[in-house]
Amino acid sequence: MRVSSYLLLPILAMVMLVAGCDSDVDDVNCDFDAQAMRTNYADKLIVPALEEWHVSTQLLEAMTTSFINNPNEENLVELKIVFVASYRSLQKVSVFAFGPGVIGGAAFRDIVNTFPTNANLINSYVAAGTVNAAVNPNSIVGYPAMDYLLFREAGTSSQQVVSSFSTGADAANRRAYLLSIAHRINSIAEQQTEGWGAYRSTFVNSTGSGEGSTLEQLVNQFNRDLENLKNFKLKIPLGKFNGGVVMPEQVEAYYSGISAELGREQLNALRNMYLGVGTDGADGLGLDDYLECLKAGADSDGLLSEAIRDQLQSIVDAFDLLQDPMSEQLVSNKPVVDDAHTQLQMLVPLTKREMSGALGVQISYQSNDGD
Repeated sequence: MRVSSYLLLPILAMVMLVAGCDSDVDDVNCDFDAQAMRTNYADKLIVPALEEWHVSTQLLEAMTTSFINNPNEENLVELKIVFVASYRSLQKVSVFAFGPGVIGGAAFRDIVNTFPTNANLINSYVAAGTVNAAVNPNSIVGYPAMDYLLFREAGTSSQQVVSSFSTGADAANRRAYLLSIAHRINSIAEQQTEGWGAYRSTFVNSTGSGEGSTLEQLVNQFNRDLENLKNFKLKIPLGKFNGGVVMPEQVEAYYSGISAELGREQLNALRNMYLGVGTDGADGLGLDDYLECLKAGADSDGLLSEAIRDQLQSIVDAFDLLQDPMSEQLVSNKPVVDDAHTQLQMLVPLTKREMSGALGVQISYQSNDGD
């Protein structure tokens, strides 16, 4: 087994930390340009992806304004298209929740994408006129709340949705709430792009692998986002915390039915981050190149960098079999969804234990799910 081949990695990691706590790990262990890697991440992956997301949120707020000013089916269709595109764009930046990505102690992704949303609480807040998304709980704001407000339960017609914003009870409050959510999402995205304008220099020039370093944040957030994908998008809906009873309503984007699509977007973003592939498709320096330079795993079962790359491809293949709405596939073909979760599960030890150990990075968060 691969895990047994890396039992010495924690010890080696401690040696690495002691030997080079104030310098880049590459200065101590191999001839690798870590600053060039950090520059690639900042300029080719993070900043362009955040800017793309911000453009999508600006359009989302503009289209929401158009819809609430003139609620009709045509405007609703256009708003839904923009909403889906922006939700997909979010998946590409979810992994970058560090530096400016932490707002008031919370990751920005948690502020705009805590799911499942609480539909009953949304309706009660709308009825009470408590429609300020900046102060309402994360469970009733962000993309999941918009997902409910725009798509509603299965069998709800477009005209019924429009009526809820035009002539229905509390229509004025519902319009105000929808706009407040869209504005909040756009404000968060703007905060990210502006924040990185100042943070880029800190990110690129941060050396070493200790707490707060760029390498530590990259590795930790990669693993955390990976486990979010595994646990929240698959494990919980599969019922693995619920005695095996599937919970279709727990999937992301339950009302619009684009769960699998969003999962694939997030997975692709994670793979690109590992490989250092920019938004332009160019393959730059990434964590895989760092591991290759360190020759991690060369004396055991093969290079760790290749094992991670191969397992990522296995996950991609498994995700290609997921179909939307995934809430229905959980009931009709659960083994396919289960296999996607299993493939993700197999990656976690490789990245959370072996990759972090090889790079001398300490995992600083707790997932509490036994991996």
